[in-house]
Amino acid sequence: MTTLVDHQSARRNQQYEVESLLGELDARRRELYRLKAGGAQPAGLRDQKSDYRAVRQRLSDVLGAAA
Repeated sequence: MTTLVDHQSARRNQQYEVESLLGELDARRRELYRLKAGGAQPAGLRDQKSDYRAVRQRLSDVLGAAA
């Protein structure tokens, strides 16, 4: 019984983490679009793009750990 509860809890925690990361990706993507629409130069977006890729990698790691 404890194993089932632990598994459900771990899965729920992973679901929350995935949901959080997806929300963060959405916010960062919208920010990049906003900056591009505002005329930001590609070099000026370097840090934001790097942060976006880091969040994508974290999401990939979380999903890979679940497999």
